[in-house]
Amino acid sequence: MAKSRQIRHHYQPRIATRKENYDVVDWASAEAQHIRFTVLTDNVSLDGRTVLDVGCGLGDLWIYLKERGISADYCGVDLLEEMTASAAQQSPDARFVSGDIFDPNEQVMDPPERFNVVFCSGTLNLELGNNTEFLPEALNRMLELSTEHMVVNLLHTRCRMRYPHCAYYDPDEVLRILEPMPCKVRLIDDYLPNDFTVICNRNDP
Repeated sequence: MAKSRQIRHHYQPRIATRKENYDVVDWASAEAQHIRFTVLTDNVSLDGRTVLDVGCGLGDLWIYLKERGISADYCGVDLLEEMTASAAQQSPDARFVSGDIFDPNEQVMDPPERFNVVFCSGTLNLELGNNTEFLPEALNRMLELSTEHMVVNLLHTRCRMRYPHCAYYDPDEVLRILEPMPCKVRLIDDYLPNDFTVICNRNDP
């Protein structure tokens, strides 16, 4: 798929470098990455839960959870096999799967699974030319995979300095997209100037 090629073209050269993990996955700093993780862990109970990390990169969320003493059954999924292979090497005590969970023709989990919490940190921020059109599909798919919470952070349209390779989102538009979906939504946008998080609590058991 063309979009998959774009993603690979952006990230594959970064994996082969000696960059820090946060830099490989294109975050500004380790501190900013940890702040996003903190929004998740401070607002959603993860102890004893199954957690799917969509676009897991090098598995930094798993490392963070261990540092916080949070005992979760973690699974990281990423489109790039190079990412999951490197993540597994760094964290052999976690599970990493390579594949595209957004492709309806690809069965990434065998057998198919649902998770208590589905987390997506920055995965939808790479500009692919169809981000706005794809967002409802992506949110709906991740909500389908969750049984309790879906948590997604995105770049905010209020960013003063924008990068051409990044996609930016209007929180009001994201809330509008989520309105008909089976979940109660909470918006958090006071932790970083260029970022916001939506926490979706499923209504069904």
